Amino acid sequence: MIRPTPATWFELLAPNEDAIRLFEALTRAGGVEFEPARADKALDQRAASLRQRFAELKQSYCAVWPKVCAAPTPHAMTTEVLARAVARIEAWAGAAQPELNAREVLHSQLSIHQLWQRLLLAAEISVAERAALAGGQTLAAAIFTGQPINSLTPPPAVLTRPLSVAGEPCLLVIAAPARLADFGEQIAAVGGRRIAPVAALADPDPAAVDIRLQALQAELAHTEQRLAAIDAEYDIATAVAEAIQGSWCLANVTAIDTGPALCCVTGWSADAPALARTIDACGAPALVRFGPPPSGLHAPMLLHNPSWVRPYEVFSQLMGMPERNATDPSLIVAIAFPLLFGYMFGDVGQGLLLAGIGLACGKRWPIARLFIPGGVVAAGFGLLFGSVFSMHGVLPAWWVDPLAEPLVVLLVPIFGGGALLLVGLWLAATAAHWRGELSEWLRTDGAASATFAGLLIGAVNSVGFGFVVAAAALLIAATTELVLTHRLSAVASQLAEIIEKAIQLALNTLSFVRVGAFAIAHAGLSSALGMLAADAGSAAPLVIIIGNLFIIALEVLVVSVQTTRLLLFEFFIRFFTGTGRAFRPAPPPPSDLQEPRHER
Repeated sequence: MIRPTPATWFELLAPNEDAIRLFEALTRAGGVEFEPARADKALDQRAASLRQRFAELKQSYCAVWPKVCAAPTPHAMTTEVLARAVARIEAWAGAAQPELNAREVLHSQLSIHQLWQRLLLAAEISVAERAALAGGQTLAAAIFTGQPINSLTPPPAVLTRPLSVAGEPCLLVIAAPARLADFGEQIAAVGGRRIAPVAALADPDPAAVDIRLQALQAELAHTEQRLAAIDAEYDIATAVAEAIQGSWCLANVTAIDTGPALCCVTGWSADAPALARTIDACGAPALVRFGPPPSGLHAPMLLHNPSWVRPYEVFSQLMGMPERNATDPSLIVAIAFPLLFGYMFGDVGQGLLLAGIGLACGKRWPIARLFIPGGVVAAGFGLLFGSVFSMHGVLPAWWVDPLAEPLVVLLVPIFGGGALLLVGLWLAATAAHWRGELSEWLRTDGAASATFAGLLIGAVNSVGFGFVVAAAALLIAATTELVLTHRLSAVASQLAEIIEKAIQLALNTLSFVRVGAFAIAHAGLSSALGMLAADAGSAAPLVIIIGNLFIIALEVLVVSVQTTRLLLFEFFIRFFTGTGRAFRPAPPPPSDLQEPRHER
């Protein structure tokens, strides 16, 4: 579980006409990373250029494309297929762009005319006021909307009348054009906006706006018909489907090396037996071989952790991917992270609330799942500290009150951190054994580790000083050969190195005192909240709710950062080697080619 394994190299031989079908079957099954045995740089550059051009077209037009249907699986996907699809989309864009521009203008005009239709129905506006709204020579008028506009005091020679349209406050303003412009600037400064006038307001016919609205709707319907005809002429739905599938194919089929009749697909598999079963189920004639990769290729690494540990693999990924002979600390982190987090965040109510948030948000944000065990452990420490929603005394403390016995609360994380560092040293020794370097590790890091373990355990039990004796024995074994060969300077150098590493371990251990310090700080914040609530009288429940929300928001951030820092910079540096390459499965082809589109 703690040792990564390399993915298995495979080579698949199949007829050219079955290449894409096999490719799709493998990617849909998952657990396959393709890697080309050789590369055609010129082809790759042209394919990349076409895929980039399609991405640009998709960004510009996907909202106005009609429903896109899945294209049939091609026997072979070449650059020319994608080139033809992109060329057809570009031709469609050239023909459709004028109509799309016209439709956008029509939608804007329809929106403003519909607003004026509602205004005229809701407010009694005279013919003279309509003429002024359309733009008079002596008097001009405008309607403004926005929440704060009715609170403004109009300047002299400016007439105003409040209106209401569908519950939204509006203000009719009549004044000389210059004064109207000045008052309009004041309204805009407080967040109001002017409703743009339309030419139909100048028509004395009360139904002029309605007539113009009907004309715009008819013109929009004709524009939609012309767009539909252009879509059909260029068969844009099929072209887009082919381009989507072609982009996927050309992003991955570089692993297909084609010959006159046969092709070879190469890559890495996370599960060789499952890959063989997928090929058999596909029904295409094919031969697969598993074996060593070509020289110069480095296998991606696979981690083997149970489902409850996998969310904690993110910490390893922050430092890189463990190599073949390195250790994967995800299991240790899955135990250490909730303990460190919960100790600093010890509160029954807040911990259970945080666990509930992790459960609710875990599907959308996988990183939130880390708060589920962290919140449960925080609730457990809340029982030990006697804290429920920052209220001390509601439950008796099962262990200690952090404010009453701060020294105990500070010392426990120091010994816990020392134990975590010893686990890291064991992981380092295990990795050295896998590399065949255990004897070298024992002569240097082993002696320092035994010294550190002896001092740590000896602080509570004299048995621990036996580790110091073991460290001395390792040191004697390591330096005997150097003494016999009169290399006293090398002896001094090795002794200094061991002492330095032991001191570094001690300093790393002292860094864990911050865990206890934050636990005491949490208790201090809770105590302050309790005093505020006691002085708040009838508002005490509101103070408790707001205070708890503040503490949760603040300490989730602070405690998460501190826990991550301790794990990465005190624990990981003892053993972690992140020079491996992560396994990245190839994405399956688009199964749903329905794109967002404009409702027609």
